[in-house]
Amino acid sequence: MALTACNDFLEVDAPSKQTVDAVFSSSQEVNAALNGVYAKVMVNDAFGNSLYNTVMLNSDVDFTANSNENAQSNTPRRFDVTSSGSAVNKLWTALYDGVEAANEFIYNLENSPIYSKVANTSTVVDEFGNETQVSTPVVNNYTQMIGEAKMIRAMFYHELLSYWGDVPFTFKPTSVTGEFAPAIIDRQVISDALIADLREIAEYMYSDKNISDAPERISKEAVYAMIARLALQAGGYSLNHDAGDTNGYYMKRPANYKDYYQIALDYTDKVINDGGHSLTKSFASVFTDECSYNTSTGDDVIWEIPYGKDDTGNWGYYQGPTCSSSGGQTSYSSWGETSGSVRTTAFYMYDFENGDARRDYTCGLWYYSATGLPTLRYDYAMHNNKWSKLWSSTQQGKESTGSTGINFAYIRYADVLLMNAEAANELDKPDQAKNDLRIVRERAFRNSNPATINKYDAVTDKEELLNAILDERKFEFAGENMRWKDLVRNNKYSETIYWTFLKYYSVGAEGAGWSDYYEEISEATGKDYSTILPSNIYAFYVKNPGDGSLFVNNTLPVFYIVDPYGKADDPTATTVDKYITNNALPYTALTAKDITGSDTDQAKIGWTTAKVFSASWGSDSGIKAQCLYSFYGYIRGGIRDGEIDLVYGANDVRTIEPYSLDVKQLPAVRYLLPLPNEALQRGGYTQNYGY
Repeated sequence: MALTACNDFLEVDAPSKQTVDAVFSSSQEVNAALNGVYAKVMVNDAFGNSLYNTVMLNSDVDFTANSNENAQSNTPRRFDVTSSGSAVNKLWTALYDGVEAANEFIYNLENSPIYSKVANTSTVVDEFGNETQVSTPVVNNYTQMIGEAKMIRAMFYHELLSYWGDVPFTFKPTSVTGEFAPAIIDRQVISDALIADLREIAEYMYSDKNISDAPERISKEAVYAMIARLALQAGGYSLNHDAGDTNGYYMKRPANYKDYYQIALDYTDKVINDGGHSLTKSFASVFTDECSYNTSTGDDVIWEIPYGKDDTGNWGYYQGPTCSSSGGQTSYSSWGETSGSVRTTAFYMYDFENGDARRDYTCGLWYYSATGLPTLRYDYAMHNNKWSKLWSSTQQGKESTGSTGINFAYIRYADVLLMNAEAANELDKPDQAKNDLRIVRERAFRNSNPATINKYDAVTDKEELLNAILDERKFEFAGENMRWKDLVRNNKYSETIYWTFLKYYSVGAEGAGWSDYYEEISEATGKDYSTILPSNIYAFYVKNPGDGSLFVNNTLPVFYIVDPYGKADDPTATTVDKYITNNALPYTALTAKDITGSDTDQAKIGWTTAKVFSASWGSDSGIKAQCLYSFYGYIRGGIRDGEIDLVYGANDVRTIEPYSLDVKQLPAVRYLLPLPNEALQRGGYTQNYGY
């Protein structure tokens, strides 16, 4: 059962040097071959980077601002991509490369002389003397490995279904079928096959309680959770088109959707009732442990992708605060460079409830300049601080960039609980859904007023409870490429993007001197953004107290921010020294020179201020492009007018007044990607959805 640890390189060369028969006659070689399947997960064009960066579609949580007002060919995040886009082709190729590797492994092991899958049959007599034959699967190392490969195969197909809908599908390797372009199969047929495949093999797998390498090795519980994830996807809404009408599209879910929700409920129940997992650790520690290469079992993480340090995975390079290594021997250079380009919307932070530990940990308000100075980040998007190699106790060196080796928790217990809640609510079991919500909220609001944790106990409306569940997922899974998928399967993606766009539009419009749209947004969302959004924040440099009270990293210089979430009175009339004394703050203020050592930097302790949602988003010349074109393929605005364009179809763009639109009549978002040119040429496939 040994799997190379996450801090080491996966050894996958050996199988390629031997015949298939030789590889699949030795447990050591079979394990090495399985490591090769795991390695396909970790490549940058799949789970190592692309799926959580390049193609993580914009929503009201995950967000990348884009200022280009012209059509582009390679920007999936703003729904603006063509079949020639490299991002589409790379993702497609990496996912099918993974499918092929898994198919090859599964086929060869299942047909090898060392593989056997048996079940013991016994007779059970009930209290009335009735006899029942019970079949008990016999788990062995080889059935376990087949289960791991089938789970990985399902992961690849899950993403293909998410991004393309109906796709080419096969469970057999090319070496057996001779087919280099399998037929495109209906997504429901594929989902049914994947679910049945995993339901059968899951019982022949070890619990993570019995896997020494957990949570870096796929367990039975991880497969149970994957079954639920696939079932919710299959039972939810997705983008479709009628036969012969590839330019029209709409959202629908299958007639038997409740059958899928029942499967999701059953298999999340299995994980929950097993009692092997909890949410005992703090929310932050789930991610800081990963950043410091610490693994543990029995808590939130059920399975995490085991990247190799200095070799695979860009987690913690693109997430977290930007940190430039170009400043030379600065105080942070021993951690190396970070990009910090995977972010959230500028508004995400203000959607949390006060006291939610997820807000204060996830939402990043500053980054580090090239000289090592903390620098406030109030922009079109904010940093997602869940992961950063700056959090690691192991410094990777000033020349390091990506390939951090930081693991990613692909299956979390919080997800199991909230999938259970979603399925239970749909199947009219509200008490069960509310109990799931309480467990998740107890960690987020630990030691808070019980009324906060039990906030949804009195909810009686099914739709309101669904929205509460989706909100909890919104605050739990930023950066984990779940938000747009959650909204899609519940047919709420169009509406959510519309309001997110209008938030940006209204702030820009206010800066441009037009009447804003806060009132309309507030009426729709139930939040008065004119009072929620602060106008200024005030901060000063502080020596890191080293206790995590101000920042996750305990070494780097940091900011003390007076009130990052409210509208604090301007404190700058008081000197920083006096402010610290007056408020009995246990912090030591620094100057820029203290941090950088440079005589050219200011020597005096002073305030740093930033305008939040300032007039820079709009002016007499119009609203800034970053507010107008980040959702270009679905909705966009004119720089100098008060109208917006909605994309109803590939060749159907309609100009509307924001006030005039009934959001329930919004067109579907064309979130499904076009088939890449290479696949079209090889397979003779038909392009759909107007591509």
